[in-house]
Amino acid sequence: MTLIVCVCDYWQRRHFYDQSPIQPTSKTGTSQNGSVRRLRLQLDAITANYWLRELLQQEVLRRRLQCDHGVQLLWLSLHPPECGTIDYKWADMLAHTIWEHIEVEHLMSWLSTLGGGFSALGEQFERCAQTAGKISLQQLNIGLRLGDPFLQARCKLYYSISLIQRGHLRHAKQLIRAQYQFAMKHKEHDQRLVRMCLGIWLRLRFEYEERRGRQLN
Repeated sequence: MTLIVCVCDYWQRRHFYDQSPIQPTSKTGTSQNGSVRRLRLQLDAITANYWLRELLQQEVLRRRLQCDHGVQLLWLSLHPPECGTIDYKWADMLAHTIWEHIEVEHLMSWLSTLGGGFSALGEQFERCAQTAGKISLQQLNIGLRLGDPFLQARCKLYYSISLIQRGHLRHAKQLIRAQYQFAMKHKEHDQRLVRMCLGIWLRLRFEYEERRGRQLN
């Protein structure tokens, strides 16, 4: 026999838990014709939330209600609480998370500007290309921390530009191909990533052609 929990909300809508809903009787107690013994509690919504969580998680509590009190249907009738409650701990955690996200976005903007400058200088100076690559790796670490796969893919593409500038064409080719496969799987979500892959691939092809020309000469 399963204990059925019914939550009756402010609009008299009924939400059943544990198994398919059954038709409760209007009387409390178990009759000989098989009617269900119902325990009805009128609770404010906040207290009822704690009740429901305990009932769904604590098997011992459900067994005590069934075996010791013969309850088969627990009916929780909700009414608005007299005053709202504020979860200050959760609010502090949320505020900290939001502020951290804002600071990270601000940092990413600065790193993108700085990385773009070093990347431009990397066309002439290998040391600047190395610095641009280090900045891209720092951005990648932030992307990993945020759990954003699209940001991670863009950072890897930025790093591939540094590899191309330093002559590591094979490594760059593998990196661009991997990000292009990811971009094509999610092209409906981020078309810009696809265009980035294609643009950097053209740059890679140009570097290969330049290398072949120098070898022939």
